[in-house]
Amino acid sequence: MNIGKRYLVICLIFGVSSTSSGQESNRKEDYSAYLPEIRAVNKILAQRPGTESLLSKDGLEKARKSMKAFANSKTVLKPYIKNISGRGGVIPLTIYKPDTIKAVVLDIHGGGWIQGSPENDAEINDQMARACNVAVVSVDYRLIPENTLSDCIADCEAAAKWLLGNAIAEFGTDKVFISGNSAGGHLAAVTTLYVRDSLHLIEKVKGVNLVYGLYDFGLTPSHRNATAQTFLSKKELEENLMLVQGKMSLQEIQSPTYSPLFADLRNLPPALFTVGEADPLADDTYFMESRWRMAGNKTYLAVYPESPHGVDILPTKLAKIARGKMHQWVIDLSK
Repeated sequence: MNIGKRYLVICLIFGVSSTSSGQESNRKEDYSAYLPEIRAVNKILAQRPGTESLLSKDGLEKARKSMKAFANSKTVLKPYIKNISGRGGVIPLTIYKPDTIKAVVLDIHGGGWIQGSPENDAEINDQMARACNVAVVSVDYRLIPENTLSDCIADCEAAAKWLLGNAIAEFGTDKVFISGNSAGGHLAAVTTLYVRDSLHLIEKVKGVNLVYGLYDFGLTPSHRNATAQTFLSKKELEENLMLVQGKMSLQEIQSPTYSPLFADLRNLPPALFTVGEADPLADDTYFMESRWRMAGNKTYLAVYPESPHGVDILPTKLAKIARGKMHQWVIDLSK
């Protein structure tokens, strides 16, 4: 058998084509017109002044204040707070509720598990709610190091349990999406597995929006190759994970409980994976999308050239395209 025929057989057996494997992607889209802007942004980000150590109390507080300063609370829809009960006490949920509601999105904010709040996602959640006719419920989970990674996860699971039990009464629909960026992407993946394995309500989740998350605490190659110049520098990543891991061993933190890349990913909803090529967490997305798809689920892989971490929230035209793709994906699955 010649090489061409052998390759064809391999493709047929393993489903190499995007159609047979259940993957869609943006790989054929031309983003060359946006690259000068992205390169200019990358140059600015590479020249950021060094930050104080996240391992010091003052350094962590300054990082939290800096992230809070970027929150844009000027939204068209006026959010309201709903307090629910969790294992650690009250969990505030920030809710955006448009006039027409076709589905509900559970939003889990980023910030490396150590900072951030629903306020940081206010602008994108307001846009999502109005563009897609969905309610958005953003969970204010407990942060590390005052709490543990298990506490972060427990709060997100409690929010999902409340939403799935109250979606019809509160929003008039039982169609739910789970969404998260960065650390929120990790928590969104873990929460999705909880809905499947503990709540047994995965059929109510129509899609999972996973945005440049970390899915392997053992560190993927792109993560290990981060430098002082990458947005998410090597120092920031190392210190962040020292706070998150605490006294857990590598074996423990790389277990499916905490590293969803190693979980059984069968029987899950369609997932949209978004990442920038220059993101130190790019491999987390590539590996997780592959495993999600090879487990028999549908995926859409959206990769944006030369783009750093935070590709959808930067002040760029490509960020608007990335958000628009998420909106259309939610709209299509809400029908």
